[in-house]
Amino acid sequence: MKRILIVLGLLLTGFFMAGAQDKVVFELADGISEGNLKARMESQVSRLLTAINSAESASQAVNFSGLDIDDMASHSIAMLWENVHFRTMDDEIVTSCLTLRNGSSARGYQVRNIEIEMKPLDNTYTDAKLQEICIDFDTRGRIVDFNLTLGVNQYMRIMREGVELDDLDRRMQILHYVEQFRNAYNQKDLNFMDAVFSEDALIITGKVIRRVPNELNISSSRPEIQYSKQSKQQYLQNLKRVFARQGYINVKFDDIKVMRHGANPNFYGVTLIQHWNSSTYSDEGILFLVWNFENPDAPEINVRTWQPMEVPEEDIFTLDNFKI
Repeated sequence: MKRILIVLGLLLTGFFMAGAQDKVVFELADGISEGNLKARMESQVSRLLTAINSAESASQAVNFSGLDIDDMASHSIAMLWENVHFRTMDDEIVTSCLTLRNGSSARGYQVRNIEIEMKPLDNTYTDAKLQEICIDFDTRGRIVDFNLTLGVNQYMRIMREGVELDDLDRRMQILHYVEQFRNAYNQKDLNFMDAVFSEDALIITGKVIRRVPNELNISSSRPEIQYSKQSKQQYLQNLKRVFARQGYINVKFDDIKVMRHGANPNFYGVTLIQHWNSSTYSDEGILFLVWNFENPDAPEINVRTWQPMEVPEEDIFTLDNFKI
């Protein structure tokens, strides 16, 4: 009997130690002053990150019970979880709160710069193990979105440009939707892709044509690039097949540039470098998106182009290439 009690005691000790290691304490240092709302958001993030750590420790699904989280946010986490698990780097996290605005009124809040360590499900994962997440809230403190984030330096640069050009709120929206767009690839979320592309979206993909050198061994230094167009439905069908073939997908965006259309301020061009890593295929290319914010609550992508890195700088697509 004594031996059984000792073993049971060791098991319980291990259980409580694991639980303690999973617990996260989250604090907002600045950006929000309202006591009850601030406390609610801190509690929500603490409980969510603790639930994620516990799920990673136990190799099980994330338990959202007791959290005020909407279906989109929980679905986003669950879909990412199917491809790769993760946990926080620290058990005490202090960061700032950003206010998301529509004009002068707040439409919600966001916390960023939360470091996580990716815990791959198998050895096919070859991307960065350390990444960051952001969590969005509505004005009542309910969790409404969860995304892997862009790098801090890129984010701050684009925010500074927004201050200079007096369109900070819109640029924050753009970065939010770009992060959602990136995560839709990682989560294999066809529903988001279907919703974000306009029905008549123009989708262009380029590839370098490799020519066999002629008998004089004369070749041009300028690469020959062949472009193909797809409709939205063609693109989604192809993407569905890609998602089915890949064990995991990890897409990252770098070197992001945001340009407002001169004649129509509701349209923005976003140029970035896309790094695609998956279980069977990897590449890099120049992605260009035309975002239409005529409906600010449901912006759409009107144009998506992908060009290989070999494309000359003067041939990279911009807003000037499309009639808006």
